[in-house]
Amino acid sequence: MTDDVTNEISAAIRTLRLTNSEIRLVQAVEAERIYLTALARFVSGPDRRWWWEAFQLPHAWLELQDSSSFRLIPEIVPDPDERVWFLAEDDRLTYFPVYEVTPAVAVSVIAECYGFEYYLIAGNFQWLVCENHHNTVFAVGELVKSRLEALSKRY
Repeated sequence: MTDDVTNEISAAIRTLRLTNSEIRLVQAVEAERIYLTALARFVSGPDRRWWWEAFQLPHAWLELQDSSSFRLIPEIVPDPDERVWFLAEDDRLTYFPVYEVTPAVAVSVIAECYGFEYYLIAGNFQWLVCENHHNTVFAVGELVKSRLEALSKRY
């Protein structure tokens, strides 16, 4: 099943001429496992449209005046070149589409797209970084939380 978010990301991948080794759409069974693992790890209570309303781990947030929060990702994550899970929010689907990508490449893709909420999650599920429709970036898990708190002193 394709959707607007997936189509937008696919168009960005084509525009940026990214290869499957740079960004990979995770297939359904694996994507469902990743989605459910992330939900159980980071969100309190049942599945919900906006995970950021119920993070269960220590977290920090920073609201910016514009929609450029995604540009902070390389400074928030421990390593912008590590492989992570990139979940694009689409409430019309049972599970959000999941991509395997580096944070650095995810930033490029997000910059090419219209606004949508997304979650970047460490491959070992130790941290999560997301941006919501209020131009707020969240960092969940001590490693990224402390990095965002340090960054927020500049804003």
